[in-house]
Amino acid sequence: MRSTQSVLISALLSAATIISATALSSAPAAANTAPTQIALISAVGDQFTLVRQNRSVGSNVIDNYARRTVTVPGQAINHAILRGLDRALAIETPNSNRIFLALAPEETPESILPQDRENHVYQRAVRLIEAMPQRKDWDQIVLVTPKWLLSARSGMGSKLTGVGLYVQPLESDSLNNDGNNFATEIGLTLGDEAETPNKDRARTQTYLAPFFYTNITTLDAKTLKVIKREARHDFRKIFDPESAAIDVQNSIPTDKLAGMIERFMETAAFRALTKQSSSVEIGPVRTLPDAPK
Repeated sequence: MRSTQSVLISALLSAATIISATALSSAPAAANTAPTQIALISAVGDQFTLVRQNRSVGSNVIDNYARRTVTVPGQAINHAILRGLDRALAIETPNSNRIFLALAPEETPESILPQDRENHVYQRAVRLIEAMPQRKDWDQIVLVTPKWLLSARSGMGSKLTGVGLYVQPLESDSLNNDGNNFATEIGLTLGDEAETPNKDRARTQTYLAPFFYTNITTLDAKTLKVIKREARHDFRKIFDPESAAIDVQNSIPTDKLAGMIERFMETAAFRALTKQSSSVEIGPVRTLPDAPK
């Protein structure tokens, strides 16, 4: 499995359309009125998590997943997120200048637990933003940071954070005494709805699912007060019914899967700032550096 994961990360990097340094300046605004200056800052970093469900033996299982976090170099993750944010604001706030910033990742100390990374990254981003003199010329800041979720939900694994790929390789254990799937025999359709590489829909019990677990925080640039914050738990289940691969992890060529993951990250960021978003949590205005709740 390790070699397949390494190829995936390499393909993800090569598939990403890297924004050049000159493009990370600002997008043009409509004429005749003073544009809103919005800084789009992605601090998700370079950590891509691969999580795969294991077959359980007995019922006393604490964590039934194999996990591996790998580094995607070149700011590919942050740049995909920035493209999605830019597309969204071009629609929602066309009279705006968008300034793009991808915060340089840091090597996370081993003493920081995965569940503490959310707060650690957020606080670091706040300190860096606070020291930026150019924010005096901005009106708003949209900051994207990793979000930690302890519990499993909607067929996704538990303890997921940031961006990554969840692999669900196991089918239901609902077998009769003959070893056949009882639900299939009586005509029930098991599994979740997933997207095929051809954009069709299919029911399946095994799938690949890129995920985008983040906090999207909008701040007043001058006072650094939180205007609103939204927790995103987006994912896309993928399944190829035409594949003959025994293991679903090998069902889609890695270069094609990498392109799908990159497009998913961009689309997830896009949806976070458009009216398609349905779970915005608006709370009281607070002074930074408050940690995400």
